[in-house]
Amino acid sequence: MTAGAQPRTPLQAAAERRIRALVDRAYGKERGLDSGIDAGLPIADLAGWVAEKGAARLRGELRRVPGGYLGPGVRLRGRRSLRLGRAVSLQRGVLIDARSVHGVQLGDSTTVDEFAVLRASGVIRNLGQGIRIGSRTAIGVRNFLHGGGGIDIGDDCLLGPDVAVLSENHIADDLDVPIRAQGEKRARVVIEDDVWLGAKAVVLAGVTIGRGAIVAAGAVVTKDVEAGAIVGGVPAREIGRRGA
Repeated sequence: MTAGAQPRTPLQAAAERRIRALVDRAYGKERGLDSGIDAGLPIADLAGWVAEKGAARLRGELRRVPGGYLGPGVRLRGRRSLRLGRAVSLQRGVLIDARSVHGVQLGDSTTVDEFAVLRASGVIRNLGQGIRIGSRTAIGVRNFLHGGGGIDIGDDCLLGPDVAVLSENHIADDLDVPIRAQGEKRARVVIEDDVWLGAKAVVLAGVTIGRGAIVAAGAVVTKDVEAGAIVGGVPAREIGRRGA
C-alpha cells in the first residue's frame, strides 16, 4: 500500500481478486498460457492495461482485423495478400507490406512489437516470396524481416529487439554496372519452432535454424544451425547445446 492510501475493505479486496482472476484467465487463454497477469501488478496499472487492450481491440475491429489488437500508427499494405490469425497483436508503429507472391501470414496469438517492419518484397519490379510466421511467436521491437527469398518462422519463437532476418542479397559481380541495377540473389530462410534469437542478431539468406536453437545477442548467422544448438559470434558458430 502506498503512503497515504486508504486501507481496502474486505469487500474491495474480494472484488479486486475476482477482477484479477477474470483478467488472468482471459489473457492466459488468449495467449496460450496457464496464466497471464503478474499478481504483483497494482490494480490501477492493471486497469490501465485493460483499457489499452480495449482500445487496441476497437482499432482492430474498425480496420477490419476482427479479433485482433492494433496499436496506434499501424500500417498495413497489400491487404489482399495479408492473412492474420486469431488474437494477433500489432503494436504501435508496426509496418507490414504484404505485396508479394505468397503474401504475409501471421498465426494465432502472434505478437509484433513496436516499430517492427515486415516487408514481403524489396522492390515492386520483382515481387518477393513473402513471410509466414507461426502461432504464439513474438516479433521484437524494431525487428526487420525481408521476405524477398521467403521467410518461414515456426511456432513459439522469440525474436529480441533489433533482430534482422534477410532472405536476399544484392548481386554485385559487375564493376561496370551499379549494384542497384544488377538484381537480387534470393534464398529462403527457415526458422523452426521454439527458436530464440537474441537482441541484434542477424540471420542471412539461405539459412535454416533448427528447432529449439538459441542465437546469442549480436550474432550473425551465415550457415545452418542444428536443432538445440546455441550459437554466437560473427560469423556465428556453435558455443553450446541446450540441456548439456
